[in-house]
Amino acid sequence: MPTSSTPELLDTRSFSLIDYRHSHAHAVLRGFPPFDDITVERGEGVVLDLRFVGLQRISCWKDIGTLHLRIADAGERSSLERRIGTFRRHQAYLLEPDSIESYVIAGAVHWAEFLLPTPFTHPSPLDPSNRAEVELYRPIGGVVHSSASAQ
Repeated sequence: MPTSSTPELLDTRSFSLIDYRHSHAHAVLRGFPPFDDITVERGEGVVLDLRFVGLQRISCWKDIGTLHLRIADAGERSSLERRIGTFRRHQAYLLEPDSIESYVIAGAVHWAEFLLPTPFTHPSPLDPSNRAEVELYRPIGGVVHSSASAQ
């Protein structure tokens, strides 16, 4: 059961877009742990997955770097709407510190940490269509955060 949370997250892991499905209207960003000797020796590491659902539009590089997830404030939202048009029933989730250039327009975002084996290429356990991963990898602490009821 997702825990309602306001999306305000700053994470210095290196984030990348790992999944985008137009037919399912979702996108997944993954924050990768530092790939150091300890991670290699253990053969696993903690990743942070973010799954945007009800996806309407996405604008970001494949590799984002540090993530600063937040909902656009009124001024940022207005600037985006002047450039791309209105998005009444969706939120504008900004992805980078001090920028509106990387964003996701979506209905909600869910996020959780998972302990995954290297090289961290498994599909996200946040996506219910990835049945094997959902069964095998549980969120750390059992917590999946969701913006769905926090807005």
